[in-house]
Amino acid sequence: MTARNEIAVNGGGRQYGTKLTVLGEAAIAGNVLAGTKLDVVEIAAGDGGGGWYEPSVEQTALANEVWRGEIAAYMLNPLNPKMVDIKGVIPAAAGGFTVRELGVFDRAGTLIGICNTPDMEKAWPESGAGGKLDVVIHLIVTDANALNIVVKPSLDTVSLEDMIQLLAQHNQDYKAHAALGSAVFAFTAEDWGPPASWVPEETGEALAADEAGESGGEEDSAAAGGPEDPPAYDGSLGYEIVIPAEAHKRKSGDFSFQVFHQVDGRYITNTWAAFGTGADYDEEAGTVTLSSSDPYPGKILFVG
Repeated sequence: MTARNEIAVNGGGRQYGTKLTVLGEAAIAGNVLAGTKLDVVEIAAGDGGGGWYEPSVEQTALANEVWRGEIAAYMLNPLNPKMVDIKGVIPAAAGGFTVRELGVFDRAGTLIGICNTPDMEKAWPESGAGGKLDVVIHLIVTDANALNIVVKPSLDTVSLEDMIQLLAQHNQDYKAHAALGSAVFAFTAEDWGPPASWVPEETGEALAADEAGESGGEEDSAAAGGPEDPPAYDGSLGYEIVIPAEAHKRKSGDFSFQVFHQVDGRYITNTWAAFGTGADYDEEAGTVTLSSSDPYPGKILFVG
């Protein structure tokens, strides 16, 4: 059962969620009793020690921290007044790791909340697939007013509100297109496919025949009841969509983006699917590859 200060989402057969740590809950409670606010000043990302794991409320650090920075933005979740969405921006210069966990820290360096996430690859900029990576942790607290979340707005170069305003300007003024450089790409759940690294495994009979140098031809196929269908993809490596250059209109990997998940006819941003979607630019091919642990319908807005 999910505790009152936890949020859990099941994705791809694995449980993802955020937990308020024991030390974090104690720090918040102490500030509430004192009539003060707890300063939350940093957000960190880790690789989970190399794989998925379920965080514990007893943790005082990430399993393996790979990046830490100031908080770029935060907002009270419109679906839950006790949930605070805290955003960090991992810069283009950082990379060479896969994000699988996030944490937020107070001014004393105490881990307040921790979560695990679907795999989000952060490539080195030299790879040609670099770029900034937005990460968000959903923190549920008894009283959100007990927190003072210290942000550095310059890190969040394009907020959702800015995007909406800029797009409105774009729709009214053709000159805004050149300044904004925005593009929207819509996709369906059926557009997601296996990653390029996935190779279907041959059936045991076909592999044995190949190793023996046999070629049964049409007669063997008929005797076996016809050719077998290729094995279905099981989703274990996640899913991808490759967006061509003419659709995303980016000239490099230095851009911001916002993913919207279509739910009940509405496009919303605060879902695990949207937060866990990566967008990697391939400098050689000029394409942008979206990656997600599960397929879903939505849109992505490119800016910059």
